[in-house]
Amino acid sequence: MKNIRLWLPVMALAGLISAGCFLVSGQFTVTFNFADPVNVVSPAAVAGQYVDLNTISEYKDHKDNLKAVVDLAVLGKFTNQTSSSSAVEIWMVPSPGAGLTTDGAVRAAGQKIWGPLNVAGNSSVNVTWDQSAALFTGRQALITEVKGDGVFALYALANGAYSFRINKGAFIAVISAGR
Repeated sequence: MKNIRLWLPVMALAGLISAGCFLVSGQFTVTFNFADPVNVVSPAAVAGQYVDLNTISEYKDHKDNLKAVVDLAVLGKFTNQTSSSSAVEIWMVPSPGAGLTTDGAVRAAGQKIWGPLNVAGNSSVNVTWDQSAALFTGRQALITEVKGDGVFALYALANGAYSFRINKGAFIAVISAGR
């Protein structure tokens, strides 16, 4: 009698799995590390980070089952290399194609998604997850890219004459998936 009570649920579960009715869902984190360091020398010499999430196995394995982007972050140590304070922003170019090299070209082709992060002259700011979350201004555009083809470029720009460096920079997305 004990065996029958155990086998009945096991057989029902096996039937659901074989019929393709098994529901699997969960969250996973995708981390795309930037080149280290990213040097942005001036508005005439910006450096973008070409992001292809398809190169990350967790993303590639679950891409067809993405449900939502739960959280996003841009992390790293932002160092202002000028004596004037800077307001750093992250801009996204959805169809990166050829790399853009000037501030004006990035602003014309993309949209601001993050910032401004105020960094005093000749100082650094280590951006935490909570700080980053508060700086997102174009969250939906970035979510659309993550849920779309997963290919875009991110550029760090600032105001006026600027020069800064990003050490240990990363773009992180927490994604929910399910069947």
